[in-house]
Amino acid sequence: MWWLLASAGIAACKDRAPSPGDIADTGWQAHELVITAAERATTCAEAGAAMQRVFTEHRQAFVDAIALDRDRDRLREATDYMEAHQDRYADLETRMEALSERCADEPAVQAAFARMESP
Repeated sequence: MWWLLASAGIAACKDRAPSPGDIADTGWQAHELVITAAERATTCAEAGAAMQRVFTEHRQAFVDAIALDRDRDRLREATDYMEAHQDRYADLETRMEALSERCADEPAVQAAFARMESP
């Protein structure tokens, strides 16, 4: 009987909507994946193509994160979460800036950054 209760509890956890903190975290993870793909490329042209591919795979995470901006309460909760966990993605902004500067003349890289801001 206890396994039935445990199974019901696990199913209930899977059915809950993600919290604003979860959404923000998933958005930052998607940023991480896009930037890492670009950093692994040997040229800026390859970086742009890699960024576009990974962005497309994780577009919903960007859409969901941007949607938080439309709800002040959810945005506040997401901001509180990100501030409490800022050490997890401390260097991501620095890496994004370095990539943007290194590939400033590559349209595909700049387009990927624009898509990440406005999916």
